[in-house]
Amino acid sequence: MFNHQARWDRDLPCQDRDRYGEPICVVCVMNKGQVIPKSFAWRNKTFDVTKIHFRWKDKQGREELIFFSVQTPCGAYEILLRSDRLSWYLVRLLGP
Repeated sequence: MFNHQARWDRDLPCQDRDRYGEPICVVCVMNKGQVIPKSFAWRNKTFDVTKIHFRWKDKQGREELIFFSVQTPCGAYEILLRSDRLSWYLVRLLGP
């Protein structure tokens, strides 16, 4: 049986897009040890975060994944911070 996690290319950067969504640039602040996203850039547009609906953490091995459900004037989005690389991803559009 094929084991997709045993593939030689499992750590290539292009795989992040398939697993986590599209890479984005995020402006955030740190407050009392918590990350607070303020805006993000995606596809040459900037989205100001007006509200954080939810924040949750997950683990993948030793890596901590921090998810945010955020509201912008253009809609609600789920974004992700990968703690090992300090990289951000747009996971999905949640709605208007």
